[in-house]
Amino acid sequence: ELFVKQLIMNRRHFCKIASLAVGALGMNGVSAFAAGRSDNKHTAMTMPPGNGCRVTVLRRECHLDLQALFLDDPDSGPCGLFKSGDDFTFSAGERCPAGFCPRLWEMICTAMTSHLKCATPNDQSTVILSCPDGTRPVIVRVDSFHETHKNPDC
Repeated sequence: ELFVKQLIMNRRHFCKIASLAVGALGMNGVSAFAAGRSDNKHTAMTMPPGNGCRVTVLRRECHLDLQALFLDDPDSGPCGLFKSGDDFTFSAGERCPAGFCPRLWEMICTAMTSHLKCATPNDQSTVILSCPDGTRPVIVRVDSFHETHKNPDC
């Protein structure tokens, strides 16, 4: 039984080290960031010009079996930053607000940048996103609204 506990602890340690190594190799910093390293790069991202969005938290999930295997605190439970039904509205150029998950913010900004490229005036679209936390993801609905004219390249 002691051997099994030691094996699980070694697996957790290995996963942390492997995530940091992948991030150090330049995989856009996402793997290292998901492993808990915070960078100002992610919180400094802004909502792209011309796009605003409404973010609604649909669901918080918690995978206890994965938390038991891979987290230092296997009883960490679901994400504590959001609750189902939380609603946020962001305008073009806005930065990640204090208390908002920077990993989810990066996902939202990336989705809004993609939407901006070929959106028509008054175009509104909806996308479902999930933060990259695999053991306790937060699933959100993002309703974007276009605030400027259509991109002539589309």
